[in-house]
Amino acid sequence: FHSQCRKGDRGISPQESLIARHSRWHMFMRSAILILFASAVRADVYMQFPSGSNNRLAEGGGNRNNNNRLMDTQNNAKGGYGYGGSANNKAPPLSYMVGSQLSIAWTSQHSCGSESAECQNVIQYMCNDAASTPAGLPQQSPEGPVGEGPARDGTDGNTPDPNNPDEDRGLHEPTSFYQDCDARQRNQGLYIADQNLNNNVGARATRQNPNGARSGLECPEERDYYPYWHPTPWKDLAIMTNNMALCEFYAGESQNVKPKNYCEDPQHNNEQSCGTAQWKTQPAFGIPKPMCISAPVQRENHLGNSGGANEVMVNISIPAAAGLNGIDDANNCVVRLRYNITTSDTRACEDKAYNTKIECEEKGFVWSAAFLDSRDNDKDLSSTPPMINQNPKVDIGYGGNGGTNSLLELAVNTNQYGRTFQDRSHVFSIQARPEALPLNAKIFNLNAKGKRGNIVQTYPATEYDFHPVDLLVGSQDYIHVQWTGNDNTNNNGNNNGEGTNNEDRHNIVQMVENGLDVPMPAADATMFDVAYEWNPEPTGPFAGTRNKAELTKQFALVKQTGCLAAGDVNGDQQRGNCEKLNSASATVDLGLLKMKPGEYKYFSSRNNNFSNRAQKAKMTVIDKNSAPPLAPVSLKAITQSNEDRKEEGKVWLEWGPSGSALYQGTDGKWYTGKTEQEWEVFDYSVQKSPDGGESWYNVEECKGTTPNCMVDGLWGGQPYAFRVMAGGVGGWSEPSEIAIAKTESTSLSNSCDAQKAKQADGEFLTSGQIIAIVCGVIAGLLLIGFIIFLIRRRSPPPPPPMKTAFESVPPPPATYQ
Repeated sequence: FHSQCRKGDRGISPQESLIARHSRWHMFMRSAILILFASAVRADVYMQFPSGSNNRLAEGGGNRNNNNRLMDTQNNAKGGYGYGGSANNKAPPLSYMVGSQLSIAWTSQHSCGSESAECQNVIQYMCNDAASTPAGLPQQSPEGPVGEGPARDGTDGNTPDPNNPDEDRGLHEPTSFYQDCDARQRNQGLYIADQNLNNNVGARATRQNPNGARSGLECPEERDYYPYWHPTPWKDLAIMTNNMALCEFYAGESQNVKPKNYCEDPQHNNEQSCGTAQWKTQPAFGIPKPMCISAPVQRENHLGNSGGANEVMVNISIPAAAGLNGIDDANNCVVRLRYNITTSDTRACEDKAYNTKIECEEKGFVWSAAFLDSRDNDKDLSSTPPMINQNPKVDIGYGGNGGTNSLLELAVNTNQYGRTFQDRSHVFSIQARPEALPLNAKIFNLNAKGKRGNIVQTYPATEYDFHPVDLLVGSQDYIHVQWTGNDNTNNNGNNNGEGTNNEDRHNIVQMVENGLDVPMPAADATMFDVAYEWNPEPTGPFAGTRNKAELTKQFALVKQTGCLAAGDVNGDQQRGNCEKLNSASATVDLGLLKMKPGEYKYFSSRNNNFSNRAQKAKMTVIDKNSAPPLAPVSLKAITQSNEDRKEEGKVWLEWGPSGSALYQGTDGKWYTGKTEQEWEVFDYSVQKSPDGGESWYNVEECKGTTPNCMVDGLWGGQPYAFRVMAGGVGGWSEPSEIAIAKTESTSLSNSCDAQKAKQADGEFLTSGQIIAIVCGVIAGLLLIGFIIFLIRRRSPPPPPPMKTAFESVPPPPATYQ
């Protein structure tokens, strides 16, 4: 049974779930992330950038109109952002360049990254430009081509109908995906607590969705469990979790790299009931594994930042070859964020033979919610292991006889043990990089986020801000500046903001200090004295090469036309009032800039009144090609025995990936944390010092991205210092902290130590000492030769190998070192 699950990644028939005979079932359950224990309070998640729709269409303010338009978010109806423009005049979507860095940011209500909860944030994307089934799914004959694609926001806010597809309605998952889910028997091996699921609605019925309600055309079973065991159209970008013991498992089970199985007769969910002839394999996407990193610590019941100045954030690289037939240009793409959470109340052992966390971990197994299965259903607090049931009453030691010795009732809804919250972006596009850009050059996206209104009116969205608010780049990096805004952000009649009511508009003007609200005169501004610029406008009044003066003007006045003369401006609501940016388009693309080194502070002149002031940000351009990785951490040097070459010393080195630190997982154990910096490192350089750090020599055998290395060929009985540097596109990091180890003593080092001790005691030459001196002279000559050899080979590390997000990109030219 274990081998079948691992081999086929298949669903489980009712008969199989009843006769599961041993603990190997836990391996299948690794495919199911189990999510939230909670009361009726919702644990919302909102994508703050790219702007999450939370099922909105064009409606930017108040509550969303349709809770089930494209997905089941489980979120509050007040959250989310309307798409750019208005229902009657949809603005062009944002268009990100292939390989550019996009900072995805969100807020979530409950904890993640702490021992009190087990959580995963899964970030995925899908592109589908054609009226056909998207990649990742078996091609099927749909009810109509508009029911399969392209992916779209739509202009009609109703839920797509699988029986009557309408091109005016939004569409993410295709109709065939939903129809297969509806027909397919649900996986009856899953943990559902004490919930009664409707077995007549296929894989639509889950613990979170027991009656099989439909939201958009998503498959509830696929939504609620990750990694999923059947094909999906969603490609994985990143997984952020505090279950570090399963991090590599999650990445390895992704359809990015692992094929998924399905039955041509969609009612069957496993090979046995399907039959071998109809049991098919959908190939993997053939793209890299998603990065799996440590989730930052967040507070319970706190919908805000994660302990710093920003929301929870992860930087992803815009994928290549996302368009039709593998081209880079893709016009219809969506990002999905899934927030999965559970508490410690519902966990089990990787090996079902052990029923307590202590026993489980003592035997080397993992204690996690991922290993609950149908054998744990309908249990309560008296079971082994104990499981919370619906609204249990507990006696904490007073007898439970009522009155002053009353029991306590817990507010528990078991369909919320397993909880998935999600948000999705509106449709965006991906464009190929301009031909003039070096293929290995880094591109950063600089955008605006938030909606019109003060903090009360916008919550749980945010007020206006730039994104990122503090950008660090190198002198050879490029910055793509663009934003879009909604034209219907009337928050229940409250419209705190400047310029035309309802509309989100932005600009960028340089200022001297963050505390000021007055822009620099254009003649004094240095921000737009750039090394290079790329103009996205091929024709029209704003096309052509832009100098400093033109860039300063375009960023300040955002390419407005139809502006009134200064004497004719007499109100905030005039469309021609360009002083308030009223004539600006909802979507503005200001192109690419390559900045000169310096620090630049800037703000939006429209969005700086007292109610929603301080749309301010900073950009730092360092005098390096690009920002190097952070230094490696937690370097350890461990002396080793050298059985093969007894006269030489040997030391084992290990360190944490760049930017990492010790991290406490959901199991309470300490791990080497995983951050995005691990994916920024293309090489490590190890150096050694035999003289206390006065001189450093490269360890040539320690190369590559593996964070450990064996250093041999050392002198015996000698203390050595070691340090490590991380190499990336921006060059080498600062050295790590130094680690010191003394190599194991050898017969020669012991003899020398003994001679030194005698000389310290005042003893003079003996025949043995004379022999030792002769040996020492010979050894000294050899040592001199060895030092000369080291001096000749001693040099700083060469530039690290250059990489980009694309395996096919050639190495950089010699001028880009």
